[in-house]
Parts: sequence; C-alpha cells; structure tokens
Amino acid sequence: MRSYDDAIDVQPGRVGQHEGPAQFLWRNRLWKICDIQSTWLETTPWWNGVDVRAARGETSAEGSGDLLVETELWRVVAAQGRHGSLGVYELSHNWSDGQWRLRTVVD
Repeated sequence: MRSYDDAIDVQPGRVGQHEGPAQFLWRNRLWKICDIQSTWLETTPWWNGVDVRAARGETSAEGSGDLLVETELWRVVAAQGRHGSLGVYELSHNWSDGQWRLRTVVD
C-alpha cells in the first residue's frame, strides 16, 4: 500500500447502484471508477489543531460551534482509460472545503 496526499479532480456519477465519484483526474491521467468497494466517514476532532471556522472561510470569532471536520472516504476500483489494469484507490472528500484527495493506492 502506498500513501499519498494528492489533490484530484472528481467527476460525480453512478457506478453500479451507487452515486458518488465516477472518475478522477490524477497526475494528468483520467481514471474510470469500475466499482465502489466501501465508503465511510472520518471525523477530525478539535484537539488535532484544525481551525474549523478558518476552513469554512469565517473570519470572526463567532462560528457555528462545530468541533469536528467530516471527511468522506471512498475505496474504489479504477482503471486508467478503457483497457488499463484495475487497481484499488482510496479517495477522500473534505466537506469543510469541498476538496478531493487521493490518499492511498493499494498494491
């Protein structure tokens, strides 16, 4: 397993019975998602130094009081192009800033 923290562009759509990421652009290459293995939420607690108000673009000390940042994780099977070999990838979607990232490539 290889870990990354690379920003990716994600195109949403349907994969089988699931709505979610359908393809992603990573390192100038397009990857088509063939299957979604699992999806789950992770939360980052306030004591990890995350400034939730700043992540939402708020500048005042008055915020909604959120102490957790939710990140949605997707473990997908994808291939590069039509005839590329399949691989397992872990994608993350941060709800506070809308960013998608590639976290893991499973060998």
